[in-house]
Amino acid sequence: MKLKVKNQLTVTRIAILGTEKLNNWKSNELDLIALSLGKLRSDLWNEFGSLKAWGVSKFEIDKQLRTLKDKYQLPAKLWEATLYDVIDDIHLVQAACVEKVIKSLGQSFQSFQAKKGVLQLTLESREWLEHPKLCTLVRKFWYRGHTKVCNQIIVKAYDTKTDDKGVVWLRFGGLTPCKTLKLPTTLPTEIKCQIRLIKRNSRWQIHYTTDIQKAEKKTEGKIIGCDRGYTEVYATSSNDGARFLGNDFGKIQTQETDYRTAKQVKRNKIKSVFNKSTAKGNGAKADRIKRNNLGRIKWDNRETSFKGRIQTIVFTATHDLMTDAIKVAFEDLTEQIKGKKPMRKRMKRNVSSWCKGIVADALKQVSTRVGCTVVSVNCAYTSQLDSRFSTLTGTRNGDKFTGHDGVVMHSDTNAADNVLVRMGDVEITRYMKHSNVKVILLERTQKFRESLIVETEAKPGKDKPQTLEPKSKLANKVNQRANYKQLTLFDLG
Repeated sequence: MKLKVKNQLTVTRIAILGTEKLNNWKSNELDLIALSLGKLRSDLWNEFGSLKAWGVSKFEIDKQLRTLKDKYQLPAKLWEATLYDVIDDIHLVQAACVEKVIKSLGQSFQSFQAKKGVLQLTLESREWLEHPKLCTLVRKFWYRGHTKVCNQIIVKAYDTKTDDKGVVWLRFGGLTPCKTLKLPTTLPTEIKCQIRLIKRNSRWQIHYTTDIQKAEKKTEGKIIGCDRGYTEVYATSSNDGARFLGNDFGKIQTQETDYRTAKQVKRNKIKSVFNKSTAKGNGAKADRIKRNNLGRIKWDNRETSFKGRIQTIVFTATHDLMTDAIKVAFEDLTEQIKGKKPMRKRMKRNVSSWCKGIVADALKQVSTRVGCTVVSVNCAYTSQLDSRFSTLTGTRNGDKFTGHDGVVMHSDTNAADNVLVRMGDVEITRYMKHSNVKVILLERTQKFRESLIVETEAKPGKDKPQTLEPKSKLANKVNQRANYKQLTLFDLG
């Protein structure tokens, strides 16, 4: 087991396999290996992607399948590396399900074996099958997996050596017995970790891990809040000047989404012609359509270019965000945001293409490099709160947030201020349900409204505020289904 060094972080780096175009034998050999491993990966997910591998170690599964490895005609080392990698992925999906079940029961998930409770140990084994309530929760959060990935090769046993020209060569056994694949790479140095070869855009990439030194934590700077949006990457709080970083973020995503939609409509029409030609037996026409109109080379190149532009915008904005900051608070958007009203098709496509996962990775990576602390907070109702009073006494309409007194603020800046305040809120924790958050906010809003009524009544010559609710005192328990807009229906004159 590799020992962890203090102030070091393990990251993934990418190198290219082949400084020039590989010869036909090496290219075909890699393609055949990836195809065979793809069949193995698909069969493993089909067989063990459900509950068959739950609570069973990968070594036990290896013993069960070791006699069947000749079916795929693969070297034992390549077969074993892919087997262990797939079973680890399946166990990772199961661990995510266990974490959601534990959180739904109001407990915390522990990663260390010594700190795990009885509930977590029961869920990680197969004992939960005897408890009906746990079975119901597991069925709620469990998703059965399949895969069709056939462009990856996991390599554990290999050799890297640098030649006289400084090029690092990678060597490992292939399908041909007693014949080693020797491939030039763009690796900076010789490596010894497990690597993953992935074919993208007709080129093989080498994904490997390396350790980098963490930056020292900052001792001076601002504590700011940021609102992660679709139009721009970040909107900072008022104490940071209410800046908007990464303004082309939403524009590029919308353009790419519209292009994909129009392109897929045309491709589907051509594909229907291809299917009709195949059904009629016109093989020549079908081959021409498939060769000239249904390829993915240009499509993949455009996708790579799009992801590169998005990453450039996101990482540049993240660096600008943390330049003068010592601590940054941001919204936890890992859970799915469900709206009451159905969205239009175009809006659904834009939201589904929202690259918020890249933003989360950028926050994690850049904060490690620059020594800034990032804090994730509960995102419930941060866009509906009035940041001046922390109450639900305002209305949001697009980029404008209007308070109960008529003051208009930018909705993203207002949300960033709420995120900054939420970081120090002891009542609203990160994983609290939005319904419980709503109860707390409604109670605060009711107290604020009552204080405004008392102050207005104390001033002579002022009309009493008009509300749609009776003047009787409200109960201590606030109805969770109450519409917070009812609490804004008063006029201070």
